[in-house]
Amino acid sequence: MFQSCSVSKRTVFEKTPIRAIFGGQLRSKIMRAGDVSTENIQPFLTLQLNVDKVKTIKEALETLVNREELEEWTSPNTNEVVQAWQQLMLDVLPVILILHLKFFDFKPDGCTKIIKALEFPVNLEIESRLLSSKSQTPEGRYYMLFAVVYHVGDKATRGHYFIDAFQMEHSCWLRFDDATITTITEEQVLKPQDTQVPYLLFYRRRGTIGRNN
Repeated sequence: MFQSCSVSKRTVFEKTPIRAIFGGQLRSKIMRAGDVSTENIQPFLTLQLNVDKVKTIKEALETLVNREELEEWTSPNTNEVVQAWQQLMLDVLPVILILHLKFFDFKPDGCTKIIKALEFPVNLEIESRLLSSKSQTPEGRYYMLFAVVYHVGDKATRGHYFIDAFQMEHSCWLRFDDATITTITEEQVLKPQDTQVPYLLFYRRRGTIGRNN
């Protein structure tokens, strides 16, 4: 049985225009059997998502907030090992949501690249069950994709980056690859080929630009 909860740590950063646009907030909750639960507030500019065991962005977001059991957790009050769990929830959603997809797997013996297909949508809904009960932005859960940074290459230590971006004035996608700019289809954006993987996804909250966008 869990008792009441208190916020034990809150990281505060200076308010800047960058944080006003890209800044979000996670709420980390540690629950201990027979003890008071504690919460930590963690600001972020990019939301890092593990991709090794998922097939879609939706699954990656669900994995982020899955409750994780903590082994050998010692109660600070009794000095005894107790059952404990940790859970992350989204507390504040930013105007521009940047998803950092962890296709680079860092281990003590080196870094490798995960090469796999990952489904990501143009229209993204952050489901309400991913939000904390104290979320300050429950109404701003709907986003639209407007840019993708890709990495091409079979190794994490080398390769090539390029970006696809949505051009609103002409309602089309453009690919920026070094000095070359080409028009591409939405399907080309959403279905990378060969060793091409999405490294960063840029989503903007619906309604921030234009009446119906």
